[in-house]
Amino acid sequence: MDSRLRVFGSCALLGTARRRPSFPETEFPAGTIIRELADAADSSPEGSARTLLRGAGTLSLEELAGYLPPAAGENAEVPGLSPEETRTMLPEQAPVTDMCGEIFRGGQLRLQWEVLSYLADKNMVLPHSLLVPALAMGRGAPALRPLLARTAGARGLWLAALNPDWRMFAASSPDVGLETEAWEHGRPMQRQAFFLAARKEKPAWAGELFEQDLSSMDAAERNSLLGLFIHGLSMDDEDLLERLLFKDRSREVRKTAASLLSRLPESRYVTRMGERLSSCMEVFLSEPAPSGLAGFFRAAAVAVGVADKEDFITPPESYDKSWAADLISEKSPIAQFGPRAGWLYQMAAAVPLSWWTERMGKSAEEVLALVERSEWKKPLQTAFGDAVLRTGDASFARAMLKTMKKGGVWPSSSGRSLDSFALAAMLGREEREEAWGRLLSADMLSALLQDIRTRQELDYRMSPSLGAKVLSLLKSRLSSAEKRDYALFYVVDELAMVLPVRELEDAQSMLSSLPENPATRDVADRFSAVARLRLALGAYFS
Repeated sequence: MDSRLRVFGSCALLGTARRRPSFPETEFPAGTIIRELADAADSSPEGSARTLLRGAGTLSLEELAGYLPPAAGENAEVPGLSPEETRTMLPEQAPVTDMCGEIFRGGQLRLQWEVLSYLADKNMVLPHSLLVPALAMGRGAPALRPLLARTAGARGLWLAALNPDWRMFAASSPDVGLETEAWEHGRPMQRQAFFLAARKEKPAWAGELFEQDLSSMDAAERNSLLGLFIHGLSMDDEDLLERLLFKDRSREVRKTAASLLSRLPESRYVTRMGERLSSCMEVFLSEPAPSGLAGFFRAAAVAVGVADKEDFITPPESYDKSWAADLISEKSPIAQFGPRAGWLYQMAAAVPLSWWTERMGKSAEEVLALVERSEWKKPLQTAFGDAVLRTGDASFARAMLKTMKKGGVWPSSSGRSLDSFALAAMLGREEREEAWGRLLSADMLSALLQDIRTRQELDYRMSPSLGAKVLSLLKSRLSSAEKRDYALFYVVDELAMVLPVRELEDAQSMLSSLPENPATRDVADRFSAVARLRLALGAYFS
């Protein structure tokens, strides 16, 4: 929002009877108009109020058109004309255009992605009336920017380049280079958007920019930008991350650097942590691997729970002050763990899960079986939970699913629920849907839809088999409902967004056939509101 509108809003709240507002003196079109309005008005509170409202209207029209005047002292140059559009434009007067505008302003990211995908598939561009809401939408939704760059058209890219709030969108266009103006002079949000685009396109160059500007950033900006190194992260970033780990004044920045280094299996940080863990497993690692019948009988003993209880890992007896450099704190970061368990947790959470299978020569399932029998089970399982949330390691997610009891939750320190649906979501799409199908019940339907919403995998659509099972469970759950199902109500629109379009009409018919009561009506209405939009879009673009 234009900063002058905020000033006008403050004046309106205070009241012109108590304080006469001041009006801008700068020479730009809207400023000149407001100045003329102020000069023509009388000095009464009523006259000031009329001028304030007219001035706000002038600025609002300017904002709706996507125009942002230059700051005081800048040369106000009239921009060149927009290039001519050569591609087919969505018709301005078509009902589908109003529908797209409603979707752009509605905030449902998956629907917004679907609209832009239809346009991109048809090689069509947005009409002029939708450019401002679309660009405003792209400002807050980085995931949409690549599609916006393809569908905004020549006028959209031209307009985006004129407004600092939208230049991060222009940088997502394949036709627009990574301009450094947003980085050098932009506000924090613009710098972040620019840096995200830079890390995705030219990670090494982005790292150089970050390093050059380190001394001018405060800790909050250093940490927010450093978090974006996850995009394009490679061993080329190791030296910078190591320096930040050891030398940055902010503990939060150091923690972010350590988290990034833990994703690099070949990093010196992972090597140091691995050496500490290996020293905790000296006896286990020095034992020869069982073979033949001995290996068979040992595996059978583990399976029935009668194997010997000798632990494969033993934490250090005392704290080594050199650990502090790698952010291993002497006091356990988790209250329920004692000092030794806390040290082991911090070391185990810092290495990739692949380290365990490679170092121990065992599969993910075999590693988890050893952990299950360990005296140090809780800190190790918590560390593994944190690591699988951080990396989405499919082999360990699959193994965890096999060892968890139905309805159970794998421990982690993050506060995020690592339940069966969350673990299944880390598998490939086909395997994931098979797992969801096995796990799903009417009671767990809300949990599944909430997990799908949280992940925001925008191009995900349910397979016909899973969709049929979900609708059957939805019918069963609503048929037995005696009161409003608030848990389902808040996520049922997600179901309407991920079902294949061809199944939406049958789903609506099923919902309309249920007994009429508040419990079913609210859910059906929320589902149908999204289903109608998707059906209309599908019909228009088919």
